Amino acid sequence: MKMEIGRLFSGDDALVMRVAEDVFDEPVRLDRLAAYLREPGHFMIVALADGTVVGQCAAVIHRHPDKVSEL
Repeated sequence: MKMEIGRLFSGDDALVMRVAEDVFDEPVRLDRLAAYLREPGHFMIVALADGTVVGQCAAVIHRHPDKVSEL
């Protein structure tokens, strides 16, 4: 089994066409994924096993007016 972990970027939508059960709460909508990935402060990391997404982590940079930014 080939395992890979990587960040998704705008245009990587096809990588989430094969998703194992229970990785996401709901089915992935490509329009929502594309909008998420277009935002510069949004990050999505996926784990792939033989080309199937078996794990994911999403994060957003939260910018504050009075303190340092946080993830």
